[in-house]
Amino acid sequence: MMRRALAGWLTAPLAVGDAIAASLPRCERRDAIVVLGAPLAPDGRPGVVVAERVAVAAALWHAGGGARVIVTGGQTRGARRSEAAAMAEALRSAQVDAAAILIEDRARSTAENAAFVRALVPDARAVWLATQRFHARRAAWLFRAHGFDVRVAHAAEGLERQDPGRAIRWAVREYAAWARALVRRG
Repeated sequence: MMRRALAGWLTAPLAVGDAIAASLPRCERRDAIVVLGAPLAPDGRPGVVVAERVAVAAALWHAGGGARVIVTGGQTRGARRSEAAAMAEALRSAQVDAAAILIEDRARSTAENAAFVRALVPDARAVWLATQRFHARRAAWLFRAHGFDVRVAHAAEGLERQDPGRAIRWAVREYAAWARALVRRG
């Protein structure tokens, strides 16, 4: 209980966007749904963070949130495949049409996600970002810097409730990422 409260307290300032349930009747249509990468499990499968982002993106796609789903993430932490490849496979397993999935498999940071997605789809303006509450504010900030009109979606019953200890670690990591981003910008 104490960890859940701490996770909520740490992530609240980082959060923006809409909580998305596993299934939606309809949602606002945008030019694309962007699924942001995160490290894969040691065996190359999506870990809990990636799986949660994929579930949000699949729910958005099935609710008419966009015709395209862009998965973005390169090979990190010695993985045998890119985060984007793993997410694309998971989306297909969630009955997202393979023809709707675009793969950006070079990005190794959220800043690169934004830059490489802009290069991949220069015509896209309005996008959904599928991520977690703790990652939402910085991801939106970086994508807006690349000219996107952003709406963020995160799981209604996400990592904070399911694994507060892990959520705390991710939130601390996110505060450090904010510090690095602000120092670079300054």
